[in-house]
Amino acid sequence: MRVLLLHPDDSHEPGPWSAEGWDLVVNLGRSALFSQEKTGSKGPVLQVDSYRRGLLDAKHVRQILCAGRGHLIDHEGIDWWELTSVAIVQQAFTVMLLQRLSAEIPASAELWSTRPDWSSCALAHLLDVPVQNFRRARWTRGASRAMHYAQLLHRFSPAQLKQIFFDKYDADYRWRSRLAASKNRCPEPVVLIPSAYSNVSRMAAAYAAMLPQQPFLLVATRWSAYNFSPLPNIQVRDLATYRGADVKSSEPASLIERWTVLKSQLHSCEALRLLSESGVLDQFSKFFQSGPVVRDAWRRVLESEPVSGVLCGDDSNYYTRLPVLLAAKRNISTVDFHHGALDGFYLFKDAASDLYLAKNEMEANYLLSICEFPADKVVIAPPSVPHAPPLRSQRTGRDGCIVLFSEPYELTGMRAEDVYRELLPRLWLLARDNGRNLVVKLHPFESRSQRRRVLKQVLPEEASRHIELVEGPLTAELFRRTWFGITIESTAAIDSMQNGICCFLCRWLTLLPYGYAEQYARFGMGESLHNPEEINEIPRRLDRFYSRPASQRSVHATDPALLQQWLTSGLNSAPRARSAS
Repeated sequence: MRVLLLHPDDSHEPGPWSAEGWDLVVNLGRSALFSQEKTGSKGPVLQVDSYRRGLLDAKHVRQILCAGRGHLIDHEGIDWWELTSVAIVQQAFTVMLLQRLSAEIPASAELWSTRPDWSSCALAHLLDVPVQNFRRARWTRGASRAMHYAQLLHRFSPAQLKQIFFDKYDADYRWRSRLAASKNRCPEPVVLIPSAYSNVSRMAAAYAAMLPQQPFLLVATRWSAYNFSPLPNIQVRDLATYRGADVKSSEPASLIERWTVLKSQLHSCEALRLLSESGVLDQFSKFFQSGPVVRDAWRRVLESEPVSGVLCGDDSNYYTRLPVLLAAKRNISTVDFHHGALDGFYLFKDAASDLYLAKNEMEANYLLSICEFPADKVVIAPPSVPHAPPLRSQRTGRDGCIVLFSEPYELTGMRAEDVYRELLPRLWLLARDNGRNLVVKLHPFESRSQRRRVLKQVLPEEASRHIELVEGPLTAELFRRTWFGITIESTAAIDSMQNGICCFLCRWLTLLPYGYAEQYARFGMGESLHNPEEINEIPRRLDRFYSRPASQRSVHATDPALLQQWLTSGLNSAPRARSAS
């Protein structure tokens, strides 16, 4: 039995594998229905993601990751496995799916992979058979590497490529510290904002705007964190400024030595053994080499600046979670929020901050009911209370456009070409037949030039030329001219509803097994579509949507005095959030 393992970065056609006969094709990536029908295989096609079991899998992954806790604790009390293991959550999910898939493949199978990949290696280990791939020759590997870098050049801007380079090759800020300009110590107590991304900085700035008399210090771990509108009460500095040369030279070596012992112990768990044998766990040696340097840079921030509190918007990123853990050891107030709609990583990590600021009841309910977050640590406290405009009847007229809120599909193993090919032709016809324009709003992680090339692949030239690509943050102007929105799981669904716009959720394309789509639907944040054919029904559903009464759910404005107290004195007066829907 000849089995082809189709890598998420490859399509069945074109490729050297498309000319051969296969008894079975296994799609290792997330897939739209389109690619299931168009693989060209004469035999059956198995989708790895079809073996998912929703939130039950999430609980199992948490149990798997807990196996490594308590073994890599440093002198600050930081557990480095707990801190960094969220980096392999997606791979842990995939291993569970491969274990279920392996029951469908006979042990005598001849395995072929479209390219070398850890997941094909893991499946080969499960079946105890070798795996061959179509990129074995040295010259082919060189050509593949050259093609990879060529794709990067086409996909990202020079500024993005510069950021990618330093993220990969300067993880401990050795080079960036030489470029960063030193600044004087802050003269008065500040609330520290650690940030790696523009969305985190923007949301943190919205909270800072509520306390104009409170100084804030935003310390950026990456240059993209600078992309927000500055406020008078926010100073911005680079973490590289605080890097020193006083890291104990023996500490990274000791951490890596203990990690080598722990990795062998983790082999008692089959999922972790497969991840280890497939090379997935190799990345932790790099984390543990640079991590102590990053930790000490944050320690220098806390020791050299008058920090009275920490406001963190992404503690799934170990670069920005580290100052929270260090501050907690020093009895400095720590407050958490999430820059998006929901943070599914709380299914796998513990609450590190004193308090979590949920932006609405939906988010609070998700934390309490789904993630089993401690109830006394959650309070509904949005940075601002949106006053949604009425659902105006003229939105059913001819003055609005269709907006696809795109997402970085590749991060979850999905092919952007598949998603666009499935959605955009239908949306284009719908826009044309209704005299509308079609807009694709890009996520900050998406490349305009790369997405434009995908448009040309999936649409006629006339259609692709007339589709507008929009970058940058969401604006009131975009919502003002929107007829309806459509997305998979983007936070823009909530922003749309808050602006009086109906947003449709493509439930059959769910990206992550964290229950986001179900939670959106439970709280009326968007209209569910269960298959692509339902796109044609949108105009009729819009008539019903805009004619029904608006939701009566209300969110009260956050009291600035309470926010000030939480940021500088802890959670003494934090009201408990409710877990009921």
